[in-house]
Amino acid sequence: MGVTAKLLALYRVDQQLRGLRSRLRQAEGYLKEQERLLAELSAKSDALAGQVRQLEATAHNDENEFKGLDAKIEKLRERMNTAKTSKEHGALLTEISTLKADRSQIEERALESMTKLDALRKQLAEFQAARTEREKVRVVARKERDEREVEIKDRVAELENERSAALAQVPKEAMKAYSDLMTLDPDNVMAAVEEQDRRSLEYTCGACYTHLPIEQVSVLLKKGDITKCPSCSVLLYMEQDLKDSIAASQEKKAASQEKKKGGGKAAVADK
Repeated sequence: MGVTAKLLALYRVDQQLRGLRSRLRQAEGYLKEQERLLAELSAKSDALAGQVRQLEATAHNDENEFKGLDAKIEKLRERMNTAKTSKEHGALLTEISTLKADRSQIEERALESMTKLDALRKQLAEFQAARTEREKVRVVARKERDEREVEIKDRVAELENERSAALAQVPKEAMKAYSDLMTLDPDNVMAAVEEQDRRSLEYTCGACYTHLPIEQVSVLLKKGDITKCPSCSVLLYMEQDLKDSIAASQEKKAASQEKKKGGGKAAVADK
């Protein structure tokens, strides 16, 4: 087995591993996104809940202050009933008027607070409902992540064993070239040579479609040494079906030429 064939065996195992792990990463990414959204909803809900509590405390204080003023006004009215002089009566009446003005301000403030409180409570209820729904989505996302992890676990273990075996067959220099490309772009490490026209000896890189020198194609056919695309630098390989087809064509061509030579020799002998 040539170096290219050994690298290809490793690459195909790596592709399968990346595919399986990609599915798990997608599930994990989806779960993380749900957790992020849930955290945002929770933070907003907590902030709104804090504002609601603060307004409720303010409303409670306003109510107590309101009741206190009512009690004071009631006592002043009782004193007015027993006032002995008009001066005393007038003073009490003035004090009652002042308290009523204060009471009116508190009442106005309390109404504003209650209006705001109702709006905040409604908004809080909406956020809490959204958080409840998001929690349900997170449960589903976590379940899918766990199922996918279990689903690929055995196959990943098998492929890792296959990878170790394939890795042991690859020479160090070839492995360095492979690793460098894998680091740059795991999706573009190796590419198949594609045949465009056999008669014209036209072959292209399967990654960037650059026309390849026939010398490179010959190396892959005969030796299987490391061959890079002169344009995109991916490691080139040739599918076995194409190799077999080219070999069959060459054998057929050689047989035809041999037959022609044999026919020519017979003709000379007849003369």
